[in-house]
Amino acid sequence: MLKKFTVYMMIFGLIASMLPSLAAAEESDYGSLLGNPGKKPSQAGALKLNEVNGQKTLTDSSGAPIQLRGMSTHGLQWFPEIINDNAFTTLSNDWGSNLIRLAMYVGENGYATNPEVKQKLIEGIELAIKHDMYVIVDWHVHAPGDPNEEVYSGALDFFDEISTKYKDVPNIIYEVANEPSSNSNGGDGVTNDEAGWNAVKSYAEPIIEKIRENGAENIVIVGSPNWSQRPDLAADNPINDENTMYTVHFYSGSHPAAADSSDRENVMSNARYALENGVGVFATEWGTSEANGNNGPYLDEADVWINFLNENNISWANWSLTNKNETSAAFTPFQLGKSEATDLDPGADHMWSPKELSISGEYVRARIKGVSYEPIDRTKFTEVLWNFNDGTSQGFGVNGDSPVKDITTTNQDDALKVSGLSNSENDLSEGNFWANARLSADAWGQSVDILGAEMLTMDVIVDQPTTVSIAAIAQGPSAPWVNPARAIQVNSEEFVAHGDQYKAVLTITKEDAPSLATIGESPDDSTMNNLVLFVGAENADSISLDNITVSGTMTEVEVINDPEGVATIPSTFEDDTRQGWKWSGDSGVKTALTIQEANGSKALSWDFAYPEVKPSDNWASAPRLDFWMDTLARGDNDYVAFDLYMDPTRASTGAIAVNLVFQPEALGYWAQAPGTYEINLEELDSAKKTSDGLYHFEAKIDVSTIENLQDDTLLRNMLLIFADVESDFGGTMYVDNVRFEKADPGTGGEEGETPAPNPGEGEGETPAPGTGEGEGEAPAPNTGEEEEKAPSSDKDKDKEGEVPTVEKVSSGKELPDTATSSYSTLLVGSLLFLAGIMSYFFIKRRISVSK
Repeated sequence: MLKKFTVYMMIFGLIASMLPSLAAAEESDYGSLLGNPGKKPSQAGALKLNEVNGQKTLTDSSGAPIQLRGMSTHGLQWFPEIINDNAFTTLSNDWGSNLIRLAMYVGENGYATNPEVKQKLIEGIELAIKHDMYVIVDWHVHAPGDPNEEVYSGALDFFDEISTKYKDVPNIIYEVANEPSSNSNGGDGVTNDEAGWNAVKSYAEPIIEKIRENGAENIVIVGSPNWSQRPDLAADNPINDENTMYTVHFYSGSHPAAADSSDRENVMSNARYALENGVGVFATEWGTSEANGNNGPYLDEADVWINFLNENNISWANWSLTNKNETSAAFTPFQLGKSEATDLDPGADHMWSPKELSISGEYVRARIKGVSYEPIDRTKFTEVLWNFNDGTSQGFGVNGDSPVKDITTTNQDDALKVSGLSNSENDLSEGNFWANARLSADAWGQSVDILGAEMLTMDVIVDQPTTVSIAAIAQGPSAPWVNPARAIQVNSEEFVAHGDQYKAVLTITKEDAPSLATIGESPDDSTMNNLVLFVGAENADSISLDNITVSGTMTEVEVINDPEGVATIPSTFEDDTRQGWKWSGDSGVKTALTIQEANGSKALSWDFAYPEVKPSDNWASAPRLDFWMDTLARGDNDYVAFDLYMDPTRASTGAIAVNLVFQPEALGYWAQAPGTYEINLEELDSAKKTSDGLYHFEAKIDVSTIENLQDDTLLRNMLLIFADVESDFGGTMYVDNVRFEKADPGTGGEEGETPAPNPGEGEGETPAPGTGEGEGEAPAPNTGEEEEKAPSSDKDKDKEGEVPTVEKVSSGKELPDTATSSYSTLLVGSLLFLAGIMSYFFIKRRISVSK
């Protein structure tokens, strides 16, 4: 029995270590999540660092503790649109922020090569002052990771200029080195130890001296090694300045909590150590994702961290104010067939709606305000199909089969006015609507995907309350004609005053209009392209219709890809597998990847269309193919080459720029080819065509000019990004014969290759290594079909920039990304497992002795 019990204990321990925590803590279980006592600069004045109750902390001008809470921008060179008056008004008033952080990258197409980005930062400073917020001026050290590198040589002059310009402004906070790290992309990094901190300290001290010489006593924040996860190192050897603090950066999906200050491999433990050893800590960047900016969001783990920060009066800024397609972004991104990117200007109403916020943004807004987090139901959708705001009838007219012809449709007051109804029989019963006037949107010329649709609603506007009856037929390829089950009425008592008229809302369900269900539930084609209405009204010659809207429950259609197969280069796809190719986690397109025939050969294929309304980031809507192979290296080759085929349904304007990126650990997880392969869609007529009617392009991208890329550099993975350059492309693409290739003797650059665009938002930014702003830690190897790889763009700040991460330890090895709950169960399970082993050998020994 004892032996069986021991075995059961061992099994239980193993199972327990693998199960996530089943119980999430409630807000009421924390003492410091709710409430926001934070004051604005107009109340608090100049900030100071003081000792309160034995701990260094941020205080206002009177010496009272103050906590700052707010958001960080993404890189201003990529997402400058956030710098607008409406956004800052919204953050200050609706979000309750008393802080904003302006992330000005220096490398990665930032200030060092694009000095005009400084003007955007100054605009942000002025808006923060106008809207009564403190503002962190972030000199965004990221790649390379050593702030002493040449690319950062302008730091002293920069802070001299800004501290002179704003020396008497209490709103300003200086962050002189965002994330020192081992990142060697573009230069050297710093080590994760005392020597690394000494390098950062020697860089920061003259800058702080210059700021003080200029008469500015504002708070200065300094980063620390290992992506600002080592404030403990700064605490052991602090800078001699009474208003200097040290930042700590964390991502709740990668950096677990700690109960004490003893663990130098734990970020929270390092922050506790810093506090216990007499220095002030400021969390200038944190995210709800993993450190690469993706997966999650890990909100339960974030609650543990925010409670820790709040109860210790540690100020914080969340990463980031962007609509980039990553978990840590605050706004809804563009996702093909799912969502449009949120405008970073919220408009004159000074509010982003809940659905314009990502889950992370919705959560962080609540935590800034200090109110309960009550997430909206994101499974519901509502889309206005006809609003008539353009002064036209938007395609509506009298249906050709209408039994009543003397009907007119016009636009009056931005609504569809239907006149001549007195010529109709106007049967108002539920079942007999066939003799009524019949309208249809035959000239609409659009289609919309209504997958999951459950009802139609419309505003009915009349001069006097009456009874109006309407039946509906939604039309589309999967439902050309399905009779209505019944007409729906609104009665006189349902109308309410609407200016000098009256308005009621009429609702037609999918049970009333079975065609709505047929289209909304179709697995093959759920698009709607027309609407037929049977309209009757009592004692009214005219009525108006407005805001015809479809709503329902979002339905995820499973994307079925062909088998992934084994990663193979050259990739010929002749084995009917994808040979390791998959969608990158932050790809704006994730349609089915299948093996189809192109030009007599098997090729990797997918369907997609670029959006008509372009996101500001032209990589956001781009298909991003990702290929992972442990032994991937270019050898003595000069190019990546492949056959690209296109079968467009539309392609008449703009261009497609194919970018290539490797993500080698040795180069900070980002190595982008300087050139792109560009296809001008306006010149398709001159392109080669295959016998099966496909446009054929023999693409080559030069990889020999990638800085510091050696023949034997292990590349880890390769990204092909098909960026939209103001194009209207829609159709099918095929890729085949992906390979490395040597240059032909005596040749120069390849035809069709153009320099990769500068990352100027919206113009082909050169996405930097996107790591979430967890910015820089190295991404853990990606093995899952949809698992996120290292960021794909400079905009991917690990939120973007940072190399996606797993928590690093001083030895340089990576720890697995674990959440707090998983960490706890793993610990408990491991202890039970060890106890079982010990019990087993103890019992075995007793049995041996007894024998």
